[in-house]
Amino acid sequence: MVLEEDPFSLEVMAVPLPRDFKQPKMEKYDRSSDPVDHLRSFVDLMRLQATPDAIICRAFPPTLRREARTGATLGIKDLQMSVVITAMMSGTQSRPFKMPLYKNPLDTIHELLKRGEKYVDAEEAYLITKSMKDRCEPESKKRNTRDEPEPQNNRGKLTQDEMK
Repeated sequence: MVLEEDPFSLEVMAVPLPRDFKQPKMEKYDRSSDPVDHLRSFVDLMRLQATPDAIICRAFPPTLRREARTGATLGIKDLQMSVVITAMMSGTQSRPFKMPLYKNPLDTIHELLKRGEKYVDAEEAYLITKSMKDRCEPESKKRNTRDEPEPQNNRGKLTQDEMK
């Protein structure tokens, strides 16, 4: 069977494969063991190489045997949401994103993806705003953390020079 379209988004496919990338050598998953354990092992090996998330997504299907790959690329039958959330938790470092998932688990993958998009959008907006603020703030108002604190003028009293 030839896939008519790529299973990954254009954004994922646009990320170039790093020159030094090496597919992790691990036993292929065949549905006879714990899928979360396989996923965690795979992600851990990829993080050792500082692999971008998009490449991790593209590199995962070859770690599956044919019988497991069919379910992964075309939709995993009876996939438990707890497995999806566990996989998502192991792949993200964003505490503000993770904590609400622990407290209020979601019911569908669609809801999980929507929540993820909101956090990405919010973080990008924060970084853009911070960047613009840093560029607009005059140098005289920025304090260098290495600067010594300004001395107090006799507890608010004016000096002789300031009175003139």
